[in-house]
Amino acid sequence: MSAHSFRIAGAADAAALADFMSRNFLATYGHCSSAANIAATIDKHYGLAAQQRQVGDPARVNLLLELDGAIVGHAQMHFDGETPAAVQPLPSGEVSRFYIDTAFHGRGLAQAMMAKARELALERGVRSLWLSCWQQQPQAIRFYEKEGFQITGTLVFEVGDDPKDDWLMVAPLA
Repeated sequence: MSAHSFRIAGAADAAALADFMSRNFLATYGHCSSAANIAATIDKHYGLAAQQRQVGDPARVNLLLELDGAIVGHAQMHFDGETPAAVQPLPSGEVSRFYIDTAFHGRGLAQAMMAKARELALERGVRSLWLSCWQQQPQAIRFYEKEGFQITGTLVFEVGDDPKDDWLMVAPLA
């Protein structure tokens, strides 16, 4: 396998990131709701306009994992956002996106990307990371638990007009 590299996304990456996120959201969650709800969610959170807005947001860091020049992973961290009460210690950062392209699962890339995400969070003075993980994703839950996240509560993620029960997971940083 070729060497991977990390970089922070810029405005010029919005279209490629929209393609990556739309494709991977569909592969991961396409079965969880109606086609209309999936399409609405992709448009709202992962489409081109959403990526342009998110890449331009100074409170967000969009970490790209590349292999041979192609995006194979994306972690988005949101700082200065609203933090659920069960998140400690503060200050915290939200891991609002964490995707490895399905073709690259099982290669250790997710662990490398999480290590880089922790490094970036520590540079911002963050003392914990939190995320929302769908309760029907046992593989993702196991990964996050291996990475030091613990379930501390529940949240709801709207897929269109279809509410999904998520776990609130928190990891303290050293």
